[in-house]
Amino acid sequence: MPGPVRSFVFFVALGGGVTVLSSVLLSLFGVVSDVPAQLVAVNALITVVGTILSTELHRKITFRSGRRGLRMHAESALTAFGAFAATSVAMIVLRALHPNPSVLLDQSVYLVASAVAGTVRFIVLRIMVFSKRLGGLDDRDTVALAA
Repeated sequence: MPGPVRSFVFFVALGGGVTVLSSVLLSLFGVVSDVPAQLVAVNALITVVGTILSTELHRKITFRSGRRGLRMHAESALTAFGAFAATSVAMIVLRALHPNPSVLLDQSVYLVASAVAGTVRFIVLRIMVFSKRLGGLDDRDTVALAA
């Protein structure tokens, strides 16, 4: 596994790249359709595909892991959901403390929460999901151990 600094730089660059691509795709769809339900559905699809793409990029490039399979994707998705939950809680708490925050305060809280959640996600992925020492079993290994 590459060193932590190199891995973190790739984690930020690849994850950020997928996020920007997702944002562009969602914006392009928004030009075509202004139906909120369709936009939510497309956002959900883009989020799922983006999470799968990010997991594969992190597996191959960020962490250089040979781990594969549904279990790896599920564990990565849980970390993504945890980051989503953390940023959502931060925004809810902000609204509880300041019902009408300025754009600067709103974005500051969101970006700090995203940075903290992203850093925690990186650590969990590096130590537990893609580590050869702890989480290195894939679906085939799990089936082999059960037999």
